[in-house]
Parts: sequence; structure tokens; C-alpha cells
Amino acid sequence: MTHLKTFLTGSAALGLAAMLACGGGGGGGATAPAPAPTATSLSYTDPTSGSYLLKKNTALSTATHLVLDLVGPASGTGSGITATFSADATRVAWANVSAADPTGTFIQNGTAFNLGTAPLILKGKVSGGTLQVTAAQKGTGSPVALGAPLLRVALDLYASQPPGSVTLAADTTRCQVLDGTGTIVAPITVTVGTLAAQ
Repeated sequence: MTHLKTFLTGSAALGLAAMLACGGGGGGGATAPAPAPTATSLSYTDPTSGSYLLKKNTALSTATHLVLDLVGPASGTGSGITATFSADATRVAWANVSAADPTGTFIQNGTAFNLGTAPLILKGKVSGGTLQVTAAQKGTGSPVALGAPLLRVALDLYASQPPGSVTLAADTTRCQVLDGTGTIVAPITVTVGTLAAQ
């Protein structure tokens, strides 16, 4: 029994010595790496020049739901517009402007066009990261000033995204306007701002 007692006492002493050599009993091992930062909002900086501008609608946007207005030039009139936009589909998704809109709408009329009664010329279509939108009045007899929001679109930030820039662009070969004379002007240049997750 004495040998067993001596053995157990010696084992305890060795165990204590080993713990002290490792810095005590309180987590002397390697620390876990800090988790990678995750973006919690979309940041958008409006373009500063151009005729047709994609601008942030601050009243309708939230941290993760970015609403953008396509605004025309201060001069000129028209009756309709169509545009194509692309965004990084791995980081953001095209979404309805309002949760109250029918599923898959992807567009709202702005404040410029009077769309009249149903059926409306107001259409949005998404394919991957590409959004095609059209908004127009019926007929060309009452063109309106284009220097106002012509249509609205929206982007949602996906969860667990790293901070950094997010690709957003307008396809200049597929943007056009129905001007005040009833002529389709194509292409038109739509200038987008800078989009980032932060």
C-alpha cells in the first residue's frame, strides 16, 4: 500500500509540475483566431456627374435594403425609359422596393411618369445578377420633365458578407428613353455610384 501511495503522490506531483510548466491550469494553449468581420449594411455614394443618374433614396432605404432612383436630366422631356443593371449576385440580390409589392415585381414607378390605369407599362425582370426594368406612360401625347425619379429599384445585402466593394453597373448598350417627340433614343448612358458592404 505504501508503494501505491508513493506512486499516486508522485504522479500528482508530476501532473502539477506539468501544469505549472504550461502556465498553470488556465488555458495556456493557443487562443482561437478572432472571427472574420461581417458587413451589416450597404453603403452607396451617388454619382456626381452624368445625365441619367442612379441615386440613393434615403427615405426608403434601410441598412441592408438599398433603394435606388433612376433620375433623368434637368432638361428634356419623355414618356418612358428602359434600363439594364447588373450587380454581384454572390453578395447582393435584386429585391422588391417595398415588401408590400407583389412577389417578383423588382420595380416601382418614380414620380415623373403618369402610368394611368391598369394594365401598366411597368416591368422588372431578374436573371442572376441582371435586372431589366421598363416604366412608361401610355402614348406619347403628354411627355413629362425627366429631371425627377423615373423609376425605383432595390438591392438587399446577403447575410455573412465580408466588408468591401460590391460590383454595380448599368449596361450602356441596353438603356434607352422614349423622348418628348416620341423618338426612342438609344443608347443612353446611366451613371451609377459606388456600392460597398460595410
